[in-house]
Amino acid sequence: MIIIPGLIIAGGYFGKGAGAVVATAALLIACTAAHLFLQYRRRRSANRARADVAQACAVLASYLRVGQVPSAALAIAAADCEALRKGHQAHTLGGDVVHVWRQQARRPGHGGLLELARAWQVSVETGAPMSSTLDQVAASLSADQELTRVVNSELAAARATSKVMAALPPCGIGIGYLLGGDPAGWLLDGPAGWACLLAGTLLACAGVLWIEALARRASADG
Repeated sequence: MIIIPGLIIAGGYFGKGAGAVVATAALLIACTAAHLFLQYRRRRSANRARADVAQACAVLASYLRVGQVPSAALAIAAADCEALRKGHQAHTLGGDVVHVWRQQARRPGHGGLLELARAWQVSVETGAPMSSTLDQVAASLSADQELTRVVNSELAAARATSKVMAALPPCGIGIGYLLGGDPAGWLLDGPAGWACLLAGTLLACAGVLWIEALARRASADG
């Protein structure tokens, strides 16, 4: 965080007031872009985790359905499904596999492991067969994953709107030049232009982040 005021001071030193303003605007844009990129990576990672958990439950249910005991089915399924490996390791060492899965379920995209933990606990405590329950869990997770894909596709238009919003200020400057003006020169010429440049950049960044926050809340990815 120390580098941010340092860059602003350097911009003001080498470019006077206009340099500091440009440095501040550039940093606002860079921070916004970095935030959006991190959110995109988290969203993609969560979606991938949901798919992995749904597949893991389906694979485990298939082995139970053909007659494997839960411990053996877990060992076989964990070899192919990364989402089950921590639970399998805990089970092998005599630990509480249910507790491990409950802890994993707190991570983004791993919520399905909570249902798996409940099914495993009921089966262990009551002796009830787990295959039918896991089939229902796998089907439910697959349906949730499909719903998430539909919601994300519907929200793609809103996220595209934020990209259009981000492109509007540069387009406005370009239109100003087409009309024979010098908008960039005016923005960098004095305090009034500096204030407009900073206010416009701040509002554009805030609008993009606001739209992304609304989309994230609607998709429950955050």
